[in-house]
Amino acid sequence: MIIRSTLRVLMLSAVACTLGITSAAQAQTETIKIVVGYPAGGILDALARAVAEDYRKTGGGQAYVENKPGASTMMAATEVARAKPDGRTVLLSHSMPFTSYPYTYAKLNYSPADLVPVANLANVPIVMSTGSVQPYKNIQEYMEAVKKDPAVGAVGLAGLGGPTHFGVLQMAKHHNIKLEPASYSGGPQLVNDEMGGHVPLGVDAAGAQMELYRAGKIRFLGLAGTQPVSFLPGVKTLHEQGVQGFENVKIWYGAYVPKGTPPEVIARLEKSFIAIAKNPTLRKNFEKLGLELTGESAASMQTLLDEENRIWAPIIKESGFKAN
Repeated sequence: MIIRSTLRVLMLSAVACTLGITSAAQAQTETIKIVVGYPAGGILDALARAVAEDYRKTGGGQAYVENKPGASTMMAATEVARAKPDGRTVLLSHSMPFTSYPYTYAKLNYSPADLVPVANLANVPIVMSTGSVQPYKNIQEYMEAVKKDPAVGAVGLAGLGGPTHFGVLQMAKHHNIKLEPASYSGGPQLVNDEMGGHVPLGVDAAGAQMELYRAGKIRFLGLAGTQPVSFLPGVKTLHEQGVQGFENVKIWYGAYVPKGTPPEVIARLEKSFIAIAKNPTLRKNFEKLGLELTGESAASMQTLLDEENRIWAPIIKESGFKAN
């Protein structure tokens, strides 16, 4: 009886070991599709392709990027939300499909609950900038100019309905000044108007403006958020300068998979993606493009999403803004 029991334990152990080896081998041969809601050539596309390449190199398996632009990332989010929950279809996106769009769009073709976090991959430093042709050298001078002449209160944004838009509204409210969000089709158009003096102020990702900033064609008046940025040592946060409204403005990129994806699959992807984001070479390369790689867990990512919903939901509702 003892011999039979021992043999049974050994057989079960062997089966478990074989299954474990098979699972690991299968993971290395599976192909994942990383879906991005923007055309090829942008910073998020570059991040997705770097993740896919490193995923292949580190033995995670095969990976490729699918660009599905349209409807402010909602088409990409919908595709991934409807995909089979097996970990082979991954959304790479900013947080707005989860923290802004539920309050600004009357109808979504996906539910934020249909997607679950895998890993926080990168922060996008946001700066308030102005053309060097403008007279104000810092944010306080600009605010004084707006108080004297509300006509200079136009603030250019690369689209409405996101954290930068509502940050402008909060800044105006806290400081009792008149600021008017002005929507642009993209960052290049916005910064061109800044340099030409056609719009007094702009708020956008630092990366798209780095070369112009270094060339002295635009000035960075302050950073959104409360934390400094390592590759912008001379730029203080707006919060540090006594400006309210932008302390909770964050743009960041994370990975998501469909709800129902097995926990062990999520854990494997999470481990791989965090390791990729912490790759020192990748971090250095993306700093040059104005992106801070993070590599944070799914749990901390969910906490951040919950916090952003708590902060922005009442602000967005109070604004009355609707995207459609």
